[in-house]
Amino acid sequence: MSDWGIIGHRWAVRRLQSAIACGQLAQSHLFVGPSNIGKATLALAMARALLGCDARACALVDQRRHPDLLWTAPPAEGETIKVEQVRELLHGLTLAPVESSHRVAVVDDAHRMTESSKNALLKTLEEPNPAVVIILIAPSTEVMLPTIVSRCQVLNLRPLTIQDVEQALRARGVALGRATLIARLSRGRMGWALRAAEEEAHLAARAAHLDDLRMLLAANRTRRFAYAEKLAQADYAQIVEVLGDWLLLWRDVLRAVGRSDYLINVDQSDWIAALAEALTPAQVARVVRDISDTLRHLERNANARLALDVLMLKLPQLDAPLSSAQPGPDFAPQPGAVEP
Repeated sequence: MSDWGIIGHRWAVRRLQSAIACGQLAQSHLFVGPSNIGKATLALAMARALLGCDARACALVDQRRHPDLLWTAPPAEGETIKVEQVRELLHGLTLAPVESSHRVAVVDDAHRMTESSKNALLKTLEEPNPAVVIILIAPSTEVMLPTIVSRCQVLNLRPLTIQDVEQALRARGVALGRATLIARLSRGRMGWALRAAEEEAHLAARAAHLDDLRMLLAANRTRRFAYAEKLAQADYAQIVEVLGDWLLLWRDVLRAVGRSDYLINVDQSDWIAALAEALTPAQVARVVRDISDTLRHLERNANARLALDVLMLKLPQLDAPLSSAQPGPDFAPQPGAVEP
């Protein structure tokens, strides 16, 4: 069997391929895992297997324009999937397939559905049309209604290994040092790694996020709250990306000081060593826990401003930035940073 063009997740591809070949494919699926892990890519690959009998059909699926593929997602980052969108999707599922034997419906960011949207979808999950295959995409089962989860076959996509990501990048011509850094920073998210390799803005944004953290550690409460206020106005994905970059840095501080072979942020080894010297392991562990808790609260739709204000209070206070970069009278973020 082919791998459907998927990098990693071979076990998931094999399971779906086997179910299709045996005619035992479940009608409702829930793909869960971190952002940029490959959930939507796998959904498209599955749709191609069901709808793409030729190059034209496969191309239409990839463009999300195939007449038998219905794709629903929030209208914009941070917005919800309204009940009108779900009703339109469900109406499409009542129609007979146009060019294939199936109609495939994908709901991306399904955890962003409103309560009425979830209830509307639940009725279809209980009694799906025999020709319909539904794929829901979400970060975890915890953010979905248990009644929806119980009616779906769940595929929990796990991060790829650093070696797999680095090998895939090298195969695309990325230089060794850059491929190593991106692979480690990707946290096993192949989608993120590919974009970071193609677009310099991704690594520039990450550098800016770390500059923000460096300055915040030496900032007073007023400046920290000003930063939290500005960051809270960003969309959910950007907030998660900022906190994710901070979390990786602090885990490096906790994990392997002076052992660059264990570090994720291999280009920040000097700063990591300085932080480990300035703080006790217990203090570093508390920072890791506080940032992780903030991310969990945000995933459960907590008030972003309140969650970030609390985090600002919990960040350790250092007398000066542990870097050659010195803060001016106000923050001077790099491109991609959040200006307070």
